[in-house]
Amino acid sequence: MPASEAMYPGIATTDGAPMNAEHDYVIRMTKDQLPPANAFWSATLYDTKQGFFIPSKENKYSVGENAGMKLDESGGIAIYIAAERPEGVPTENWLPITRENLGIDVIMRVYEPDLEKMKTWVAPKAEMLNQ
Repeated sequence: MPASEAMYPGIATTDGAPMNAEHDYVIRMTKDQLPPANAFWSATLYDTKQGFFIPSKENKYSVGENAGMKLDESGGIAIYIAAERPEGVPTENWLPITRENLGIDVIMRVYEPDLEKMKTWVAPKAEMLNQ
């Protein structure tokens, strides 16, 4: 797709290490850090090796405007990638994984991006929650 229709920035970790399903992560964005999409955006979870959605009993692979999400009181969001939904986290903001040695990628899918804002927008980073 041309950039005017969709952009797919990847999400790296705060420490620069590849993500792995042996760990849990959180991706936090304030209202001002949300992707500048004129249509919709999502954060979608993939298997690094195969490039496919990671199977889960919940059949949930993304969080975002088209996949369901709950913004916090200030208009931001915290998206959790975890084997178990953390207490107090809305189901909509949880990307379930199976605890295993599996490389995972999170790709932002930004549809009809605001091309001017995308010049300065910075994709969020994932913070590892457990070692």
